[in-house]
Amino acid sequence: MFEEDTKRLRVAYEAFNEGGVEAFLEQLAPEFQLRDRESSPDRAETRYGKQGIKELFDSYMEAFDALRLEPQEFIDCGDQIVVSLHQRVRGSASGAEVVGNIAHVWTMRGAAPYRLRIFGDKESALRTLDAEGSL
Repeated sequence: MFEEDTKRLRVAYEAFNEGGVEAFLEQLAPEFQLRDRESSPDRAETRYGKQGIKELFDSYMEAFDALRLEPQEFIDCGDQIVVSLHQRVRGSASGAEVVGNIAHVWTMRGAAPYRLRIFGDKESALRTLDAEGSL
């Protein structure tokens, strides 16, 4: 199951990088949930459904005119998958490119991604899963 889920997630990231948030949304379960990282301006607000996800990415794109997510590693954590990502953004006003690493923790439901939690880095994601008893 991990290999199949990893393939699905790769397709979702490719869709995002090639077609933006609209293409990404097509890959998700209708009842999808996203929880942003603790350091986000909205303090880890949870977004629900495809409209909630679109609103979050639209808010990102107010500050950035380009956002690319490049998966580096997929880690099998039982019923969840941690994805270590290389993130590239370009400021819409400055044109400055910022590169960094973040992590996504995915929960799958059937054949579709159901829940995503965003973390500042892979270590934070793994520590959180360990503290929750998910590892």
